[in-house]
Amino acid sequence: MSKITKLGLGIVSFEGNEHLKNITNELRDACDHIVVCLQKHSYHGEPIKDSDVEEVETLKKFGYIDNIIWFEPTDMHEDKKESAARFIETDKRNFILDYLEKEVGCSHSLIIDSDEFYDKVDFEKAKSILSANENIHISYCQYVNYYRDYCHVMVWPFDSYVPFITESKYRFVFEHGHFNRPSDPTRRYWIPEEKKECCVIPWNIVKMHHLSWIRLNIEDKMNAWSSKKLFGDYEELKKAMLQRYYNYKDGMNAIIMFNVPGRSVVVNKLSRQFIHPKFFLSEKITEPYASSSNDNGN
Repeated sequence: MSKITKLGLGIVSFEGNEHLKNITNELRDACDHIVVCLQKHSYHGEPIKDSDVEEVETLKKFGYIDNIIWFEPTDMHEDKKESAARFIETDKRNFILDYLEKEVGCSHSLIIDSDEFYDKVDFEKAKSILSANENIHISYCQYVNYYRDYCHVMVWPFDSYVPFITESKYRFVFEHGHFNRPSDPTRRYWIPEEKKECCVIPWNIVKMHHLSWIRLNIEDKMNAWSSKKLFGDYEELKKAMLQRYYNYKDGMNAIIMFNVPGRSVVVNKLSRQFIHPKFFLSEKITEPYASSSNDNGN
């Protein structure tokens, strides 16, 4: 990977914005430009909540992010029927990449969702490794999925990966991206060069902490989820997910929207809490961002 001269962090956002204060507080010093991309309606037509917009505007006001951009979905994927939302989600990710590369001038970018958390120490370590290696152009890392709080994790039947820091010139292509390990098809990079290898950062160096099932309102996530129309039994599945989520006790499996056997995943309780986000989810930001060199750390 060529030297990282300017790193952009782009955040795909609609609901679940309560995590953004912790995500951006953790990575503010490590990124040269942070942008949150919103849209007025979900992939299925639900309007964005004023509270989610206000959350992002507050982050900009107090310096946690640099800008807010708005994405307008088009009807260019109408012929894709149930999968149209997934194609549009890929468009949104590329829209952010266009902004970071062409308008901000970022040499490298990382595109994440609004519930994806990185530990700042691990992030800086991985960033330094990539910046020193001129032969790496695209990188991925593994992730761990949390369930309801920071001490319970879901155990997938396979390892899962997300893109990490990558040269800004690359774009995602739904269905035809190049990555031969389990990953979200809306964010697989198209690699035009003959060599289609990606660097995978080892788990013990950096990992993404997926806070997907930690929400102030879990039903908002379910309603906005881009893949929900791929499940013919979605409404029944939603009822089962909510019932399990609100009545969960240690030893139970999670019921989730995902292609795993029986829509059921084992949940393990961690021996201790490994990540320590600074703010409570319901907490409101009232003061400007303070550099990590001046706070008490995590």
